[in-house]
Amino acid sequence: MASLNKSLQEQRCLLRAHHVFGRDPEHCHTVIADPRVSRIHASISWQAGNWDLRDYSRNGTWVSQTLIEKGEHVVLRPGDLIHFGGVDSPVWRVEDLDSPADMLWPMCEAARPIVLDFCHVLPGDTHYSVTVMRSSEGEWLCDDTTPARVLHDGDEVRYGALRWKLVLATRNDGTAALPRAPQSFALVQRVDFMVSRNEEHVVAELHTRGAAIQLGDRAHHYCLVTLARARNVDARAGYDVTSQGWIEVDVLARMLGTDVSHVNVQIHRARMQFASLLSPGSPELVERRRGSVRFGALAFRIVRADRLECQSIPADPADTRRYRDHMDAALAPSR
Repeated sequence: MASLNKSLQEQRCLLRAHHVFGRDPEHCHTVIADPRVSRIHASISWQAGNWDLRDYSRNGTWVSQTLIEKGEHVVLRPGDLIHFGGVDSPVWRVEDLDSPADMLWPMCEAARPIVLDFCHVLPGDTHYSVTVMRSSEGEWLCDDTTPARVLHDGDEVRYGALRWKLVLATRNDGTAALPRAPQSFALVQRVDFMVSRNEEHVVAELHTRGAAIQLGDRAHHYCLVTLARARNVDARAGYDVTSQGWIEVDVLARMLGTDVSHVNVQIHRARMQFASLLSPGSPELVERRRGSVRFGALAFRIVRADRLECQSIPADPADTRRYRDHMDAALAPSR
């Protein structure tokens, strides 16, 4: 995503696909409190692969010492210096000119910008996390509440001392979406768990709607692996489907080396992470009955140290070759 930097104040401005500058707070994305600046002074828009600045003002906009007057426009270049309303007004420097993207922009120094793709787990410890994910309707959901809340442009997301705000590439213009074709229930959905040799890390990958979604390395994934293993053992022993995989919650807590309340938190986190990613009508990820839980009817594979350990569907050798790469990439330190 493109951004401008207001040099003296060290103020960073992200650019939406159509970004308006001026004094009017109701109609401008970036408000400039300068009497030389018009209410609607200028806009920067993404057009045909370039960022185009267009002036609407009385006093004009200076771009790298060139005056852009009302009705004129210019394609921005990296490093351009922009003055709104006068050549001696505060300078905005073009930092980068990447294409528009939805982002979580930091509101504190410790946080970093996050470009949103489909599902993102915010930085956190292994016991608690906040996930931002795209729903099947195209909205961004955040699971810091129950049920997950819909995020709108400018909404704040917190994790501990870290704070971000959602910056959308484009705003919803209220246009009604065309009805979507019904989901095909024949579409195969499967979750793959890649478990490290020492079982300290579990990377999950969800295959759904024709895509492979990386879900990262989270503590609650090991809880799911434990439940999936139990269901597989019962299935191989010949138990009927209704009896397979049930584990009492207190027993599961002992297996995981934690307490019942923490197990419930992990199951909640897992459900929230998968909630908007699975197709409508999908089986439950985790099923409950009085005092017991089990892995649901969702297809799964468990791969430990790049070897297929167990699965609930026929093997696909082509997939197995990719597991080592996925584990290495997911556990590699960020740069």
